[in-house]
Amino acid sequence: MEEILKNMEEEKRNRIINSALEEFAKNSFEKASTNQIVKKAGISKGLLFHYFKSKQELFEKLEKYVIRLICDTIREEMDWTGSDLVERFKEISLIKIKLMNQYPYIYDFSIELLKKGSIEELKGRYEEDFSDLMVKVYQDNIDYSLFKEGIDLQKVVRIIQWTLEKIGEESIEKLKQTGERIDLEKLQKDVEDYLDILKRAFYKEKKEEESHD
Repeated sequence: MEEILKNMEEEKRNRIINSALEEFAKNSFEKASTNQIVKKAGISKGLLFHYFKSKQELFEKLEKYVIRLICDTIREEMDWTGSDLVERFKEISLIKIKLMNQYPYIYDFSIELLKKGSIEELKGRYEEDFSDLMVKVYQDNIDYSLFKEGIDLQKVVRIIQWTLEKIGEESIEKLKQTGERIDLEKLQKDVEDYLDILKRAFYKEKKEEESHD
């Protein structure tokens, strides 16, 4: 994972990262103020520029950190033995939400990255991180025979992604408005409820004898 703010205590490190994520997400790179970042982080400007030579370098290192943090966390926390694609998406969603609980503006910052270029350009810069992970997500031990025959798998995947993204967006919006930490148990139940509906729509019906196992 991209190292950032090395040898700094975790609480202060996260405070600086969150302040920078929030400032860049709310104001774009051009309008973002390092004065606001240090003010919200409760540090001196000298300390910020001890680690980063410029606002540009801060943004670039923050970009690398966020992309690799997301990818590496999914790799490390995913149960790769599961063969159910929908359940795998559920796991990815919950992993991301846990990260958003720690870094409330990580999603907004990711959106800001896409404003500066296409998703293809972003993936190009981090091809090693993205390509290997995506192959693993979609191909590693996945049983596609669970889906109904003749169904458009590409469209189904998009529907599942949109559903989970919307749940995540609503949770983060509440977090930012109230300041309360996300209730992960409630969130998990919401995700499972929606996925149960999608499974009934897209998966083959289990044989009666299997349902009683």
